[in-house]
Amino acid sequence: MGSVDVERSEILIVGAGIFGTSTAYHLASTHPNPSGITVLDRAPCPSPKAASSDINKIVRADYSSPFYMELAYEAMNAWSNSSVLKPFYHRTGWIALDEKDSDITDRVRTNFKNSGRPDESEDISLEEVKSRWDGILKGIDTTDYSKAYLNPSAGWTDASLATEAMMHEAILKGVKHMVGEVEELVSSGHRLEGVRTKDGKLYTADKILLATGAWTPLLMSSLEDVLGIEEDQRIERQISAAGVCVAAFKLSPEEAEHYGKLPILIYGARGEMMPPNHERLFKFTNANTFTNYETLPSGRKISVPNSKDQSYVPDKLKEQSLEIIRARLPQILDNGRVPDLWRLCWDVISPDQNQLITQHPDPRLSNLYFATAGSFHSWKFLPIIGKDVVNVLKGESNGEEKAKAWKWKSTWSERGAHEKTLPKGDLKDFE
Repeated sequence: MGSVDVERSEILIVGAGIFGTSTAYHLASTHPNPSGITVLDRAPCPSPKAASSDINKIVRADYSSPFYMELAYEAMNAWSNSSVLKPFYHRTGWIALDEKDSDITDRVRTNFKNSGRPDESEDISLEEVKSRWDGILKGIDTTDYSKAYLNPSAGWTDASLATEAMMHEAILKGVKHMVGEVEELVSSGHRLEGVRTKDGKLYTADKILLATGAWTPLLMSSLEDVLGIEEDQRIERQISAAGVCVAAFKLSPEEAEHYGKLPILIYGARGEMMPPNHERLFKFTNANTFTNYETLPSGRKISVPNSKDQSYVPDKLKEQSLEIIRARLPQILDNGRVPDLWRLCWDVISPDQNQLITQHPDPRLSNLYFATAGSFHSWKFLPIIGKDVVNVLKGESNGEEKAKAWKWKSTWSERGAHEKTLPKGDLKDFE
């Protein structure tokens, strides 16, 4: 037998999305030996399959949860002042429409008022939504909506470029970024030794952080089988993979200037419309998220990202997404026009939409940590979330409120941090 190729680190971060990248960046600034930190991902940063690798992402403090509102204000301050990230941040504002049976905007704006900060949000009538911004939204369907508000403090960032820039800074400080697709987690029975990639290489470390997003339950499942982890301690009780459909139009320069006048549009719980980015891509999301349950060789059924290319979108899901695009901006579909880009974006969601930033509770996996459960709302925390992950790795407190929100849980709160992102079906419903 030939010798096994082993890469040894002090800290191994598996996954280079927002959690892995932010953690690497903050470790590089605080760890006495940055060269002892390895980031392992299946691709160079920005990793194309990661939820963080996207056209653009929203940065806003509009939360019904005061906890996340405060965290978002901290992140927005970092976006505005970071020399690394500021070039990618665009404060365009947003318009949020509220469904007739929803209280979400009332709760959000109550939090603004209670925060002690200047409340920049303002009511805007549905008719004004249609008439402002040169009447671009005059065709929007507001039948199911009761009111709207405008918040000029919200904005968006160039997602892939910002993630790449932050990882580049970590690498400059000594962090190693390795490319390899993890095939299995390797345990000695009383600790996690490391991970083995598909090319047979073994990556070992004193501490191992899984920042693997939607692929986390799949990676953990076989290890849990080997260790005989009890049902109530398995990872799928904490998080589950879920997908969302994204579509984008490639605009002409004239179109980009025209639609670039718009703020972000939040179409209630149905989706978002983003201003065109530097590549003139005009992005629409369909917020009806979905699971993808598959039966593993072990016989266990869990939700996993589908194995097809992320550009594959079933026709029925395209049809649903086009209906929502038509309700928001019907003229973009004139003359039979269809999106130039489709994508299934996979994230991992927890029942209360809180992140999972914690040590594994099983003593046999005491050197295993998680930084995941983006729950479709975590990208905005890229500049700051790594500081909290570093504290967890060091065994230092982030405070009672963060510990409670991000811990391994046995029970769940009644109302979540971002409820509209809970899955509403399964991908197979569209096949």
